[in-house]
Amino acid sequence: MAYEFELKILAASESKQAALLNPAKTAANKPDTGVKILKKPAYFVIRDCARVTERYLIHYIWGDLKNPIERLEGVFSRAEIESFISRSKRDPETGQLCTIILKDIEKKNKLEAAGVPAPVIEKEVVDFTEYDDEKIYGDYDMIGDVVDVPMVDNTVKEKTVLDLFLEAFKPKN
Repeated sequence: MAYEFELKILAASESKQAALLNPAKTAANKPDTGVKILKKPAYFVIRDCARVTERYLIHYIWGDLKNPIERLEGVFSRAEIESFISRSKRDPETGQLCTIILKDIEKKNKLEAAGVPAPVIEKEVVDFTEYDDEKIYGDYDMIGDVVDVPMVDNTVKEKTVLDLFLEAFKPKN
């Protein structure tokens, strides 16, 4: 379930995927909405893809935003930030998003402390409409390169997390 904090992240995006939340909720609850299911497995694929979209769309959109911390400065209220941090302790997906945001805040703070301006990262937009419909997924079951994911120090206390968020996003109230 998306709350105000997450909805404001979606609203800041220009990506067409940012509009997927409500259709995903519909498809998760009733996968055959608007389509005729010819094979039973298709029902479950639609349902489960919609459930994954509900849970992780905001993570994707956060990563797709150019300089999200600067872009969202002054957008959130203190109450929205506090609610988000509180939910992050009990909801795994919200906790993951909180960790991602904290890591970005840490990177930004390190750059600022070193006197280096945060780089504007241009994201490559991939348009899948140019691919042949039958070959769009190709050999999707092949194993790719293994990527090391850095471990995040989760020993930050609540007050420190709140302070970091308040400092980064500078809420209006």
